[in-house]
Amino acid sequence: MKTRDFGFPSETGTGEIFGRIYSPEQEIRAVLVIHHGMAEHQQRYLPFLTYMTENGVCCYMHDMANHGASNRDPEETGWFGAKDGWQALVRDFQTVIRRAQTDNPGRPLFVMGHSMGSFICRAYCASDPKEQIAGAVFMGTGGPNPAAGAGKLMASQIGLVKGKKHKSKILDRMAFGSYNKRFEGRTGFDWLTRDQQIVDQYIADPYCGFLFTVQGMHDLISVNETVNQQAWYGKIPQALPILLTSGEEDPVGDYGKGVRTVAEKLKETGHSKVTLQLYPGCRHEILNETNRAQVMKDLLVWMQAQQN
Repeated sequence: MKTRDFGFPSETGTGEIFGRIYSPEQEIRAVLVIHHGMAEHQQRYLPFLTYMTENGVCCYMHDMANHGASNRDPEETGWFGAKDGWQALVRDFQTVIRRAQTDNPGRPLFVMGHSMGSFICRAYCASDPKEQIAGAVFMGTGGPNPAAGAGKLMASQIGLVKGKKHKSKILDRMAFGSYNKRFEGRTGFDWLTRDQQIVDQYIADPYCGFLFTVQGMHDLISVNETVNQQAWYGKIPQALPILLTSGEEDPVGDYGKGVRTVAEKLKETGHSKVTLQLYPGCRHEILNETNRAQVMKDLLVWMQAQQN
């Protein structure tokens, strides 16, 4: 695997975005642009990136604004600007996609997002239906959240009192406090994966698991809300191949129910190339699960099928 770094000013106004291209040693057969999730960074995807490049897929990733190497001040992790930061995150993703398209003319290009990244990827896919995308992977995504309105209101109220950059443990517990209830309770992040070593590495990493600012939480809830409205389904190209892939024990996807809802609504609205893959026993991070080799293989096989 060969790597090459790139950068560009974030549309959020928070500074420079760090990106990296992961290229195969052999011929490039396809291109995959990946958006990571909340409170993590691209280095956690190295085993997956290695697997994909070994199979001829050139991957593009960037650390989301104020995440990983795109952060300059640890106090500002989870901050995307004072208003509509989520829309700027979508434009940052689009910048990476446009670069990948320019670098690889004529090659099939896929987009993929995990967790919060899946919501950003879903928003991107609805933003310009004329984009020539070979397929989209929404990993660890979720359906409608009935508490979204209350969450946004609470985030706004805390922001008015304590400032939009304040990090609220109360708001964090309200959003994610129930996620660990089904699991062993060894740590606060057992809901991520059954692989305890990866959970421990996540906890030890200062660029993982941090609290978002209250405005960042507002952005997270806003993008989730946007891509689960009826209007979103109407903006997604009906012929776009879509893979919805998640663990059946993932609380973000309401243990499969929310992911099924998204898949069913896509089919009901005329989307003819929707694939749903739910893995029994798997939690939120299926690329870090104990059966991750199968997950990676299934994803690659799906991509190859869209090119035939």
